[in-house]
Amino acid sequence: MGIWDNAFKIPEPPEPTPAERQLLRELAVKIRARGLAAIAAFTVESTAPVHGLGAQGLQMLEPIVGAFFNKAKLQEYKALLENRKAVAYLVELLNEESPAKEDPDVKKRP
Repeated sequence: MGIWDNAFKIPEPPEPTPAERQLLRELAVKIRARGLAAIAAFTVESTAPVHGLGAQGLQMLEPIVGAFFNKAKLQEYKALLENRKAVAYLVELLNEESPAKEDPDVKKRP
């Protein structure tokens, strides 16, 4: 087929950089601290086809949202939302088993 082999090929998204991975880890820790890891992972996975639209929505709402949040962080999150591999890494972090916290007041059964 010659010229048609790469005519409609979509480029692979880049792997998240170490700085982006750290940002995603911080986000995952905040989500886990609120006990919303399973719900967040489900929501992120089920809305995968519209992540690009979500990022463009953030771009449109940036003047309003920027009044409440750091604009630089907002730009970073927008870029990560458009990157499929970064989103997959976030879901991976959210699905990890967290270490079980033992309550010292609860007695274990023999």
